[in-house]
Formats: sequence, C-alpha cells, structure tokens
Amino acid sequence: MVALLLPLCVRAGVPPVPKVPAVQPLTLPAHPRVLVFAPHPDDESLAAGGLITRLVHAGDAVRVVFVTNGDGYPWAVREDFHLSKPTDSDYLALGELRQHEALAAAERLGLAKRHVSFLGFPDGGLAELWRAHWSRTHPYTSPYTKEDSPPYVGAVDPDLNYDGQDLTSVIARLLRDFRPTVVIMPHPYDAHLDHAHTSYFVTEAVEALQDRRVLPKDLVILTYLVHDPLWPPAPGTTPTLPPPPISRVPDTDWTEVKLTASELTVKEEALARYRSQEGVMADLFHRFQRDNELFGRVKSEVLARIAAIH
Repeated sequence: MVALLLPLCVRAGVPPVPKVPAVQPLTLPAHPRVLVFAPHPDDESLAAGGLITRLVHAGDAVRVVFVTNGDGYPWAVREDFHLSKPTDSDYLALGELRQHEALAAAERLGLAKRHVSFLGFPDGGLAELWRAHWSRTHPYTSPYTKEDSPPYVGAVDPDLNYDGQDLTSVIARLLRDFRPTVVIMPHPYDAHLDHAHTSYFVTEAVEALQDRRVLPKDLVILTYLVHDPLWPPAPGTTPTLPPPPISRVPDTDWTEVKLTASELTVKEEALARYRSQEGVMADLFHRFQRDNELFGRVKSEVLARIAAIH
C-alpha cells in the first residue's frame, strides 16, 4: 500500500523533478535608494538590467559598484586580443576595456557616469582576500596584472591595498555615503568565488554599519544568482527564468520582476555593450535574456554567520 502513495514518476522509475520554490512579485519600499554590487562588469546587466532601467526611469536613486574590472580572464584576453601568452599589461588592457564597456552599458540603462563606481580589486582573487589576505599588512598580488592595489584611472581609492580590510572599508564608505534602502548583491551560494565573496564582503560591511546604526536594521537586502552548474536552463526552454531548485540554492525566498518588452530590449542592448565578452559569454548572456529577473532574500541567519567570521 505504501508504494501506491509514491508519485507516479517514482513508481515508473523516472527521477522526480527537483522542487522549485514559489516566486512572488518583488516589492520595494516607496522611492527606494538602490545600491547594486557587481563582482565584474556585465553582472549588473545580466542580473538586474531590467530592474535598473525601470528604477532610473521612475526617478529613483540607483548606484552600481563594480568590485573588480574583470581583468583576470585568460580566455577573454586570448580571444579579444588574439594572444597565446598574455602578459600582465594585456590583462590590465582588458580591465581598462571592460571599464569602458561598463560605462557604456550603464549609460544605456539610464545611469550617469557619476552613478557608477569602480573599486579595481583583483578579479579571481576575492576569495583569497577573505581567506588569507584579510590584514592590511598582508596584501594580495594578482597573478594576472601583478598589481597589489587598484591600478585603474577612476578607481574610488587607488591608495587601497588588495586586502580584506581595505575592501570592506571602501564598501562601507560607499554604503555610508549613499545610505541605500535597498542593497542588491550576488547570492552567497553562487558557484563563482568572486560572486560568493562579494556577498560576504558586502554583508560584513552592512552588518558593521547596522550595528553602529548608520544603516537601518530593516534594510532590504536582495541577492541574485548568476553561476550554477545546473542553472539557468538553456534559452528556448521557457521565456521565463525559473528560480533554481531548492536542492541547489536553499535558504532563499525568491521574488521576480516581470519585464516589459522595452525593458528587455534595453537590457539586451546594455549587454551588447560588453563586446569583449560576446565571444566567451554568449550562451550565458542568452540564458538571462528572459522576460523576468529573479531576486532572492536569503535567511538572516545565513547572513549573520557570514558576518561573524571576521
């Protein structure tokens, strides 16, 4: 009798479909002040391009912070510059190119240049800052650019070192100066270490400012997922981006923004500004060109555990 209670797919020898969480429409505070953190240039458009352009056109305050310039990407350097053995100057050239592309994409989304910040921290190195180079006395050196501090013109603070304390400090400064009511950051369970650790550093800075009552305890913190081995599904399977299965990304309540046709067009045109990534990221770009965007609220105890590490 017990077997009769099993789902038909299990009784037939077919593996069950992974449980997908319910999705509610995203609601934001009235007249939100939104600060978006992107580990690399293009993440802001991939995950939130539609929402950004909607908020900007509604007259809401939006700022975007790029934690790295995406300069540690050997495949992109080889493809874009046709080099078999790129040097540190080639990686720096890629970082400069991606910064220019990010400004062009931001402009298409409706953002002014002054609303975009570049921290210039090491692409592919954020996990090392969190784990092994937290102290200002022990900076990290990028294996790509050979730099140990932000090398790019226009960086928020070129005098910082590549260490966890300095990265947390500059993030806290931007949060303190802008006083957002909404923070959008990568999901801490993202498979890409730069994404996961961007969320760690932002969480660390937010918690410290909340403890000092600089930021309110009811600050809305939204996360986005970009990298997972089994998600998002290939384009063409559905026009709507489904949330990742709970088995892959637990501890999260997912919400969505339904994009209008014009908002989706603006998002696609912003992504097209990232020409250096077209040859190496085309499939991922297509997977996020859907008629919705997903934002997750992570359980507070998960964020509290992250903030308690340092």
